[in-house]
Amino acid sequence: MNDRYYRMPFDFGVLFDSDSQNVAMCDELDSIDQHIELLITTYPGEHCYDTRYGTDIWEMDFERIVSLNSWKNRFVECLADSISRYEKRIEDCRFSLVVEDVLLEDTTADHVSIKKRVDIYVDALLKSTDERCKFFYTMYLGPLSKN
Repeated sequence: MNDRYYRMPFDFGVLFDSDSQNVAMCDELDSIDQHIELLITTYPGEHCYDTRYGTDIWEMDFERIVSLNSWKNRFVECLADSISRYEKRIEDCRFSLVVEDVLLEDTTADHVSIKKRVDIYVDALLKSTDERCKFFYTMYLGPLSKN
């Protein structure tokens, strides 16, 4: 396959150099990985041309979790909806989440914060080769602070 994929973040300065052969490229899997990460980290409404682009998980950022299983199910629904809508190179996505509280201490500022760490595992079918591929992301939610 002769598709060309560019590495993110894209360095637009390279376009104005006399040697434009230095544009950072990547393979299809890296491109998909970067795109899913961008989807996960984008709040809907941030993209000016498509206000639905992104993931609704940011609405869940400061929610008090009453039931971890229902929270995880809603989180996965948001991811699945976004990835199926915007990443057409994969299908049959299976998600797994590991959620845990993490205590972060800043001894110089005498500051302690508790965040929720979410490890996201995505197992999908790559359409171009019909092979399974795996992606992994970690994100931190809900900065609860205490001095």
